[in-house]
Amino acid sequence: MGCTSESGKRDGGGSAEDSRGGGARPAAAAKACADGAFTWFNIVKPTRLLGVSEPEDVGKGGGRLTEKIRQVSTVETSVRPEGAVPAPEEALFSLGKEIGEIDSDAPTLKEVTGDSWRFTQVGDQGPRLEEGLARIDGPGRFVQYTAVRTVEADFRHTCAGGRTTLGHAESWTAEVGGLLECGTRTDDATARQAARLACGTDSVAAKS
Repeated sequence: MGCTSESGKRDGGGSAEDSRGGGARPAAAAKACADGAFTWFNIVKPTRLLGVSEPEDVGKGGGRLTEKIRQVSTVETSVRPEGAVPAPEEALFSLGKEIGEIDSDAPTLKEVTGDSWRFTQVGDQGPRLEEGLARIDGPGRFVQYTAVRTVEADFRHTCAGGRTTLGHAESWTAEVGGLLECGTRTDDATARQAARLACGTDSVAAKS
């Protein structure tokens, strides 16, 4: 058992200025060329477990889970260049287009009007962990968990004159909410990770 749901892909509305605020900017950003292009490689999309609840026992009549989901790891949207590049949000905009997360004909973020994306918001730390309030119909020992689908990639920013800067970027695309039963096997790797933390490594749900 490992029910999941996803949300939070796009932060619609607002302006491009909204999506470029916040987060630390490289000190050398002002010296970056304006005619460069990003090339992306080593792109990976791991799911990161952010929080799990304590196990809750539910009887035959079912019941509501109320344990709070506690944080076990973090995520933060960031860009780490080794030299001068444009604003970090521009790198994330390019990455978002590369993986299909952002659908835009604009060549750069500063040329976008009328849209903004949470994917480009440097410093964003993912979804807020909420109180567990799931309703269960049957008996068992249940755990709730929250995860995010992340994106990490290396980039090469090349100016028209040939100057190249390397760097690394990270963001996230969707929240994943899950529910598992400690005595029930699951095929979901994230659910098994949550089970190892909450149910114990010897639980049925923790084993592949």
